[in-house]
Amino acid sequence: MLVVRISSGFGNQLFQYAFALYLKAHYKDMVYLDKSSYKYRTTTRVYSLDILSDLPTISDKRIYYNYRPIFLPIFKALFDINPLVQRVDESNLHFPLNNKFLYFDGFWQTDYFINQIPDYKFYFKPKETMPDFIGKYLEDILHSYSISIHVRRGDYFSDEQRHKFGICNADYYERAIGMLTENAGEYKLFVFSDDLDWVKINIKLPENCVFINNENINPWWYIYLMSNCRDNIISNSSFSWWGAYLNENRSKKVIAPDKWMIGSEKNIALDDWIKI
Repeated sequence: MLVVRISSGFGNQLFQYAFALYLKAHYKDMVYLDKSSYKYRTTTRVYSLDILSDLPTISDKRIYYNYRPIFLPIFKALFDINPLVQRVDESNLHFPLNNKFLYFDGFWQTDYFINQIPDYKFYFKPKETMPDFIGKYLEDILHSYSISIHVRRGDYFSDEQRHKFGICNADYYERAIGMLTENAGEYKLFVFSDDLDWVKINIKLPENCVFINNENINPWWYIYLMSNCRDNIISNSSFSWWGAYLNENRSKKVIAPDKWMIGSEKNIALDDWIKI
């Protein structure tokens, strides 16, 4: 039995979904998505893959995520030493298919796995009708020299996370806009953010901006809009990473931060993206 943990925000869910598709294609076996973290661990987040995925889901009590934080290390250790279970993380991806309960616990933030999936675009087609207001944004995007900019704020700039993720400041976005628009002629900037008020106050933006309002819809539609823009400016966020990755414009320009996390050399931006 192959089980992939799904956790965190939608961008990370897409990486985990792509990894599950890779396992299914590579090992020709059924793969289950474990949603239990949204019930027991990260209840402020929402599982959103149902707009794309046909993979079966579970929320199994054998999974250690149903325990309180004080007991979590104990039950995680018991889970790991269970002879019928093998927990696989990103440090020990080599594993035997030996009929154990194989539990894949990681974020898998790389384009490698999705690039191994034949016709992966088939698995990224939404199963629900496009909201009307998204369709209106899309029409505007397709009929202009469109550039998306994604400004991630939220928990990235909380006291607990700023020292790790607080990379993309106003200067980064302004430099990126300048690089893409210097010789662009007539263009239109489409602004995506979890804090549009902060963006309007702190970033010097051109007049021809369209601010994409945040509505209570599946977050896939915002990635879809970004992917249809001609060029992309992303933050150090897996959410806008997917908007740029799924952009099928062969001449696209993608600007990404040259550091993904403070104190780490790892950067999941692709080699052909412009890093500043």
